[in-house]
Amino acid sequence: MTNRDPNAEQDVSPVVTLRTTGSTVLFFTISAICALGVGSIVAGDFTFRGLVVAGVPVAVFMIVFALYRFPRVELRHQELALINPLQSIVIPWNLIDGFDTHFGLNVRTPEASYSSWPLAGRGKKMEKDEHGIRRLIENPNPSVDAVLDHFAGLGDDELANPRGLRTVTTTWNVGLIAAVIGTLIWAVFGFAAVPG
Repeated sequence: MTNRDPNAEQDVSPVVTLRTTGSTVLFFTISAICALGVGSIVAGDFTFRGLVVAGVPVAVFMIVFALYRFPRVELRHQELALINPLQSIVIPWNLIDGFDTHFGLNVRTPEASYSSWPLAGRGKKMEKDEHGIRRLIENPNPSVDAVLDHFAGLGDDELANPRGLRTVTTTWNVGLIAAVIGTLIWAVFGFAAVPG
């Protein structure tokens, strides 16, 4: 007979990561432009001043990464993770009371509501109906719908929380925040180093 820790989590299903398509396209487009900018600055002026000036496109890349690529929603085995630019919130499935999808994904728990940065802006759109009259209708977000469908299909294993030990955890994304601040400082020196 083996002793097993009853609190040990077993991930039996892969983590599903959700982002909006628009944010991915924007990130890769801006990344390509920033890479060209850094390359042209370094190739044109491979001096200390050139390296300092290269901080400007690096800061733009880092800001776009922090706002549009890093944020995501992860559907894990026993929890939902809302990875926002400043904070990450991990919510066990069994603590979710419901969702508000009017302006994107908002998760309700007994203690508080948590918004998802990457799955925001479901909103509405204008379309003509069968009589040619323009009406405001719901604009569905496939990623938000994926979260709702996943939650609706959860089984007892995913909803399990023995003795209520798993709680909502919120952590600051210190590494990302530090990287953004560092590149912004680098960009300030880069702007000062630009010949005037």
